[in-house]
Amino acid sequence: MEDDMRLAAQAKMGYYPTPEKVTKIILTYLKRERPGLIRVLDPCAGEGTALSVVGNHLQAKTYGIEMDIERGETAKNVLTRCLVTDYQNTTITKKSFSLLWLNPPYDWSAKDEELHTSQRMERTFLRDCIPYLCPGGVLVYLIPQRRVDGHIARMLSYRFEQLCIFRFPKEEYRVFKQVGILGRQKKTPGKDDEVTQYLKDCGRGQALIPHLPGAPQVIYEVPVTPSRSRFSFVSKTIDPKELAEEIRAHGLFERFREMTTPLRMTERIRPVMRLNYGHLVQFIAGGSMNGVVWDPDRKNPLLVKGRTKKEVLHSVEIDGDRERHIERDQIKPFIKAFNRNGAICTIQ
Repeated sequence: MEDDMRLAAQAKMGYYPTPEKVTKIILTYLKRERPGLIRVLDPCAGEGTALSVVGNHLQAKTYGIEMDIERGETAKNVLTRCLVTDYQNTTITKKSFSLLWLNPPYDWSAKDEELHTSQRMERTFLRDCIPYLCPGGVLVYLIPQRRVDGHIARMLSYRFEQLCIFRFPKEEYRVFKQVGILGRQKKTPGKDDEVTQYLKDCGRGQALIPHLPGAPQVIYEVPVTPSRSRFSFVSKTIDPKELAEEIRAHGLFERFREMTTPLRMTERIRPVMRLNYGHLVQFIAGGSMNGVVWDPDRKNPLLVKGRTKKEVLHSVEIDGDRERHIERDQIKPFIKAFNRNGAICTIQ
């Protein structure tokens, strides 16, 4: 059974969309706490169907991540924003989401020949995505029952309270024996050995797990997302289409021209730190300060022209019977200055 499931998962990149019936039942467990901005995240968004329904129910902004290009493009049409990339290839502000909808790929994170050093994606997605959830935020975690192992049980009991675990409805459960785990993130993480043991027993099939009931036994109030001065939700890989849209919306040429146009002679350069004499010589010799230069009293102007010249220095080193000829390049500055009387001063 496990081999069949792995092959099926690989064929669709571990993609098992949340059954519509399951999504509708879970919605009855969720309600908005109060007016304000709510962001919800699905790092395995698929076509965005489930998250879109959740967003409509909570009147929330929906953010998804999907690796598959076709599914990701579909999700972009129904979500507030969807990144078509691997969730590990993103920059996302932590503690910026009120609800984490997590239906991860049911597979190992490495190839067949590397399974002995690999971890289950159900575990890695949970571990890596919890930091995006704000304190008091709600987790909806959908995985096969047998994958609720000791690692996952400890993570959940340490980070979450009000944990509930249910089997999918009978028809949906029969396929891959999935369970739904709901919980609220603790404001202060802490161990709970009793909950850990119960979850481990559930994963081993040693505890009775009820099927997801139509009438909710507990209501999870989804909090308003904490306000932040800066919120990031971007891929580390540049999407050509998104780049084109940004350029159309905000322009590019003006900024490009500003960065590439040389300063005019009338524009002054203000260095971060005071220049020493060596810096000044290099600036003048390189032509960056050509023009009129005044003395501190602004009484004696000089017309300055700088240039550089490369010279080759030759030296000989003798080591016993061996003779080494060494050539070194040296850049020498040459500065010419004309005073108001026409006298020329050369500085080397």
